[in-house]
Amino acid sequence: MLGIVLSLVANALAVVVVASLLPNQISYSSWTAVGLFALVVGLLNAFLRPVVNFLTAPIGCLTLGLFSIVINGLMFWLAAKTNVGVTAQFPGAVVTALVAGLASGLLGYLVRDDR
Repeated sequence: MLGIVLSLVANALAVVVVASLLPNQISYSSWTAVGLFALVVGLLNAFLRPVVNFLTAPIGCLTLGLFSIVINGLMFWLAAKTNVGVTAQFPGAVVTALVAGLASGLLGYLVRDDR
């Protein structure tokens, strides 16, 4: 349960950080919109991402897994298309996905018990 909450927080933080750094690529209307966006990204990652990963497995093998960055960006871009109050261009979605991954890893490291 904690992992899900950390993932949602990381996604929301990534949107806010990237929107302040790249305002032409991604923007949000309110904090509620950012929270809903994080929830939609989580749902897309839970249900759609496994199918996309399976279908693009040969490309992932050829690029040694770097294609997963594009898949992450695609999930963020699709979530932005749901009209929850966050708008994103595809390059901004890819950068947001990278920042969300870094934030999720950092938050996960900070709350680990075995340090």
